[in-house]
Amino acid sequence: MAKRGDVTREKILQATEDLILESGFSATSIDRVLESTGLTKGAFFYHFKNKEALTRAVIDRYSRREQLQITAVLDRARNMTRDPLQQLLICIGLLIEGMETEIREAGRLNPGCLYGSYAYELPVVDSEARQTMRETVVAWRTAIRRQLDRIVERYPLRSEVDLDTLADNLLAVLEGGLILGRLLDDAQQTIEQLKLYRNHVELLFSSPREGARS
Repeated sequence: MAKRGDVTREKILQATEDLILESGFSATSIDRVLESTGLTKGAFFYHFKNKEALTRAVIDRYSRREQLQITAVLDRARNMTRDPLQQLLICIGLLIEGMETEIREAGRLNPGCLYGSYAYELPVVDSEARQTMRETVVAWRTAIRRQLDRIVERYPLRSEVDLDTLADNLLAVLEGGLILGRLLDDAQQTIEQLKLYRNHVELLFSSPREGARS
């Protein structure tokens, strides 16, 4: 059973994340967090020294969740097949499936990415929090790039492609889809963009090299 203090801390973190996604970092004051949670200032400052400490904790929590997500979907895909190209295509399919489930259950997709909200206000975000965000983005890039390296060992590319850029493209599609979806009030935008990315990846590679191991 979670301790009462842990429950309160988690309540503050979740409320802060929701407010940042809704209104942005600068507009998310401690007073707004208190109003959202119904907590006292004493309860807040017991857990967080100031807004900067809260920001770091929110980003740390979000970053751990993001890194666990990419690891989990890649692990699931690798358990389904030994083919590296199919693994990546399945991984993208699992991301799509997760979003479709979220829309069915919540009636909408998450309103955005926390990093996207912070990215527009980086000058007012402390260096430690910025570094955590960069490390998470690099972790996503590295995981996808390693998978692409496995693919090119078996499948020749149809045309010259920078694999780092192709790995980054997945994040760009996710972030861009979320922004488009929010602007157009269309929860399907990110899903449709991911489907296009999946098709693009599939078309980039030729038939397997002769003698390549499955």
